[in-house]
Amino acid sequence: MLYILYNPKDREKMEEDIFPLLENTEKEILSYPETDLKLDDKATIVTYLSDEHLREFLPKAAEQNLKIAILPHPENTYTTKGLGISNDPEKVIEEILNNEEVHKLDMLFCNETPVFQSVNIGNVFIFTEEHQNNNVFREVLSFYRNIRRLSSLSHNSYEISSEDEKVIHTSALGIVVVEHALSSVVARRLVSESSLNDGMFNALIISPTNLVQLIWFLLRSLVPFGRQLDKTPSFIGRIKINKLSIKDKSTIEFTVDGEKDQAELITFRVEPESLCLTQSSKYTSEKDEVNLKKSIKINTLPTGEKREELTKRSLPIYPRATTEEFQELFKVLRENSKTTSVYVVMMILSTLIATFGLFGDSSPVIIGAMILAPIISPIVSFAMGMVRYDKRMLKQGVITILIGTGVSLLFSAGVSLIIPIKLITSEIDARLSPTLLDMGIAVASGVAAAYAHAKEGIAKSLAGVAIAVALVPPLAVAGIGVGWWDWQVFSGAFLLYLTNLAGIIMFAGITFLVLGFAPFKRAKLGLIYTLILIGMVMIPLSLSFNRIQKEANITRSLEGATLNELVIRNVKVRFSTPLNISLTLVSSDNLKGDEIREIKKKIEEDIGEPIRLEVIPARRFE
Repeated sequence: MLYILYNPKDREKMEEDIFPLLENTEKEILSYPETDLKLDDKATIVTYLSDEHLREFLPKAAEQNLKIAILPHPENTYTTKGLGISNDPEKVIEEILNNEEVHKLDMLFCNETPVFQSVNIGNVFIFTEEHQNNNVFREVLSFYRNIRRLSSLSHNSYEISSEDEKVIHTSALGIVVVEHALSSVVARRLVSESSLNDGMFNALIISPTNLVQLIWFLLRSLVPFGRQLDKTPSFIGRIKINKLSIKDKSTIEFTVDGEKDQAELITFRVEPESLCLTQSSKYTSEKDEVNLKKSIKINTLPTGEKREELTKRSLPIYPRATTEEFQELFKVLRENSKTTSVYVVMMILSTLIATFGLFGDSSPVIIGAMILAPIISPIVSFAMGMVRYDKRMLKQGVITILIGTGVSLLFSAGVSLIIPIKLITSEIDARLSPTLLDMGIAVASGVAAAYAHAKEGIAKSLAGVAIAVALVPPLAVAGIGVGWWDWQVFSGAFLLYLTNLAGIIMFAGITFLVLGFAPFKRAKLGLIYTLILIGMVMIPLSLSFNRIQKEANITRSLEGATLNELVIRNVKVRFSTPLNISLTLVSSDNLKGDEIREIKKKIEEDIGEPIRLEVIPARRFE
């Protein structure tokens, strides 16, 4: 005997869709909620009810240990999906009539209301049921809608407890609670181990600290469509437990299977194996072993000062560090900004090594000097002082940088006076013509230096930063120019040093700003001054870049050319007044002065300006 439980308003629809499938079945029709159910334990109640009525009926049925079967109804989508029941009436009735097995399922309750799919607390816009069919268009459309709402997002404060014991007081955009991994979109994306009958439920606390982090997660959630992410984002905490309560100082808004509600306290509990289902569920057929132990993973959620900051304003675009997070960094940078005897000694030693390496034309020696040079540290400190507008750090940083610069110029000039060689080696020459490419190196080095200071785990990378930006070698070359009293050597090398200095300060400051170590309003003035300095440096760099282009064009046009049966090789161009060109002339006979003068005249005609020509003759034997 089947007892069909229905609401009178659905009588016509039921007679049309369900009764034809039960023509030869003994049945009794019961009206809900008028009927007072008093049946024996062998009876099976087949419901044709909406989600609203099932929320009322199923807890009562569980209390009486009644056997239940649920027919598809136009308004019971949450129940059908949450319990893994087929939405095909013919298939369901066949299962009911032929399946003698009873499945006992856990029931999740939120404030004593049964939950079939999920409870959404706060703003959990990321996950929508539009994703469930893995439709690419719907995925992208949902992503677009979410992006449009980003500017209005903010954290709410939540105190989460379990059986009167506080688990965590944190802030979050929202919290999603699901019974098992297959009941909703969010669970399928983020929950790997769960079961319909493990006596537990999952609370996912979504707590991004900035919009960049959130947007990246949204992009990751698009691909692969509808599948579980390979790694749960760090800003999502997860609690797997059987009882939980969530409260706030004010009323909390939430939805239970799409139904809006609000309360000052939200409680969750699981009633193990309370619902007797006499039909198939696609979830109960999966008997994979799962971890039945409680699990609390909340180490990355904001607490203390971070929690307070996130609840005061809208979600920031980029990360914002708290005083707790950068107190230690400030202490280190303040120490680095001071002029100490160790700093001066290391500047002297690195300058001496670099100067001897430049004269010896030795790249390994110069690299060693770069690693020893401590001047990168006060520059990074100055960058932090600029964005924080910390006058003390700015003053100490600029004094230390000036002392390091002066010491390096003094000692490299002294070495150039002692060594009786006035030869521009290839290592010296490489630092005489800075270009916009060098500014690019300085920019990347500034970002790397600030990031390495901000992140303890990669502080060892500072040696690599020092090598990349190479501050001491151009200073040593500038000092050599002072010793030689050669303005061209000094100006070219010192411009390279200023390029590195301005690029590091500007972009180290911007990196600290992006990492949240200072508000933009405070950093604005310092960034403007540094931008002016970079603008001033960029003018000669642009001219230098044009000179290099001109040099490359001249070299390309002359290299391998044949003039009066003379082959031109090894062309080198140096800018001076007039332009200096050195080359090798390959001939089968000895060169004559008239031939060289004729070559010089033709080159001057080709490039359109007078030159000073240096020729190395070479004989060709056939």
